[in-house]
Amino acid sequence: MQQNLLTNREIAVFTSQVELILHAGISPYEGIMIMNEDQDDEKMKMILTTIEDELSVGKPFYEALETSKVFPDYLLNMVKIGEIAGRLEEVMHSLSIHYQRLYETKQNIKSAIAYPIIMIMMMFVVVIVLMTQVLPIFNQVFIQLGSTMTGFSQMVLQLGMTLSTYSYVFIGILVVIIICVFYLLKSSRGKKRLYHFLTRFYGARDITLKMALSQFTSAMSIALSSGLDIDQSLQMSKALVEHPALKKRIDQAESMLDQTDLVNALVKSHVLTGMYARLLKLGHQTGHVDTIMKNIADHYNEETNERVEHLISIIEPTLVIVLSLFVGIILLSVMLPLMGIMSSL
Repeated sequence: MQQNLLTNREIAVFTSQVELILHAGISPYEGIMIMNEDQDDEKMKMILTTIEDELSVGKPFYEALETSKVFPDYLLNMVKIGEIAGRLEEVMHSLSIHYQRLYETKQNIKSAIAYPIIMIMMMFVVVIVLMTQVLPIFNQVFIQLGSTMTGFSQMVLQLGMTLSTYSYVFIGILVVIIICVFYLLKSSRGKKRLYHFLTRFYGARDITLKMALSQFTSAMSIALSSGLDIDQSLQMSKALVEHPALKKRIDQAESMLDQTDLVNALVKSHVLTGMYARLLKLGHQTGHVDTIMKNIADHYNEETNERVEHLISIIEPTLVIVLSLFVGIILLSVMLPLMGIMSSL
């Protein structure tokens, strides 16, 4: 049975452990044996056993990782280059930082999405209770006073009575919708569609672009520092980018490499703009493009986290205000006529 790829967090932990082993002067084979002995997780133990078996027959480290079928192509290519160039420890260090950054950024994005969903669900529950439990009580009061609810309050009451009468049907539909959404988000196609929607959605468009730029520049930094040539670095880094607009710009930059250098291609195609374009040009002049790429990735990562926090700070009070207004309008539509009736008695 084909195994799923490891998560960004699992890869970050694995590469960090391998880096420590290599730094201590231990060979990959001995290091994997040590990691396997201390491993309690059954899934990781099976993976480490597979890698250990491959290394025991003299296969290179990158081939052993490839056999396990749980590592992404980008990591496998980077490990292969690092192993051939004798810079495996440096590559594992860079990969550890790269995947840890991806993990943290995606966690922040999930938090930004989960919070408003929870708030909306709470709003939904409050409104349903108000419509199905509270308004009928007020309706009985109106009837006892010889009057009826009118206008907006009557419309909301009728909707609440309908929901109460056919509650099992609505609950069933809601459960089916939740299951479908959950299944869709768990599938690769569903995740891709959601991501493409977020790249066009006003509140998340800038965040997804900065996240993609952080991933791209981080990958470019690792590839260039590992000894890859410009064409290979760009192709491998582009393969990690899912953002459609950024991918198109990178394609444009790639097509310019025959006429100009990497830096000018990235600037002219607007992959990097403003301060980051100037930083990249400076790195090109000093011969430290890989270092500048890493710094740019760090900046984009910080900006992404700041934008996520800013978005949450806007969403929270907005949802509270919307809920308060909706509940307030319903109550006022009931209380004002009721007060008028009471004052006329």
